[in-house]
Amino acid sequence: MLDEVYGKNNKDQNRNTNQPTVVGLSANQMGVNKRISIVDLAISLKGYSNIQVLVNPEITWKSKTIIERLEGCVSIPSVWGYVKRSGRVKVNALDRAGNKLQLDVKGWTAVLLQHELEHLNGILFIDHLEDPTKAHLVQPDEYRVHKLAKKNWNKFVDISKLVKLQNK
Repeated sequence: MLDEVYGKNNKDQNRNTNQPTVVGLSANQMGVNKRISIVDLAISLKGYSNIQVLVNPEITWKSKTIIERLEGCVSIPSVWGYVKRSGRVKVNALDRAGNKLQLDVKGWTAVLLQHELEHLNGILFIDHLEDPTKAHLVQPDEYRVHKLAKKNWNKFVDISKLVKLQNK
């Protein structure tokens, strides 16, 4: 799992701005039935990584403040969409050496943790889309254009049959 995240992190000096940065991965995305997530806590920093292994992570608190961010996922690489999540979370976990971790994060890092920890419960970001008929369809060669266009994107895919109905 670490090799997968480090290998596709795309944050070094040879960064390819035409490809997304991989900043998280959960064990079940790789067919491993363990409650482990790997996250880059330096998600918003371009040339720096702070990749952490979280074992048995649990969100213990979420703020009532909601932020909306554009999310994508290595499990469904051509689909992107805007998701509303808590702007700050607190997470308890163990690191890979078994030491207790307590994280209190906000912004992009809070979004990342919520996204990855939901994977462990079988929930994908697409399950939170307000209109799953208008998920952004982004082909690999369109990533840079999509990143610039964002809310003005006009290529959509209907993923409503893939979305869980727990939030509807």
